[in-house]
Amino acid sequence: MMDERTAVVVGGVLRHEPCDLPTLPSCARGRAALLGDAARAMSPALGQGACQALEDAVTLADRLDGGPVDEALRRYDRLRRPRARQVVRRSARVEAVARWAWPPAVVLRDSVVRLTPSAVASRSMDPVLGWTP
Repeated sequence: MMDERTAVVVGGVLRHEPCDLPTLPSCARGRAALLGDAARAMSPALGQGACQALEDAVTLADRLDGGPVDEALRRYDRLRRPRARQVVRRSARVEAVARWAWPPAVVLRDSVVRLTPSAVASRSMDPVLGWTP
């Protein structure tokens, strides 16, 4: 059943508004684990959805080292949770600023983005882009 608060028909096109999903207490239970958007959906503002899924997969593969699967999945969850939460929060903040609609705020945001040196903007993404397995 479709939630009418998040879906609108615009010119014959069904448009779903983004919505926040609750943080899961764990992404692993028993011999099953969630990865990527199934584990932690996030705003597309940073373009990190697929990247986070790949990081999840690499981490999970590394944890599955021949020991008990349920313990490997718990280790995967413990390792990924802090970083994934950081990326989800950052993406939500960027999305919030990107959605500003009040004209003076839009002018301010756009001016700051335009005037920020590219090296500074790149460095600000180091925590997101600088992942090492």
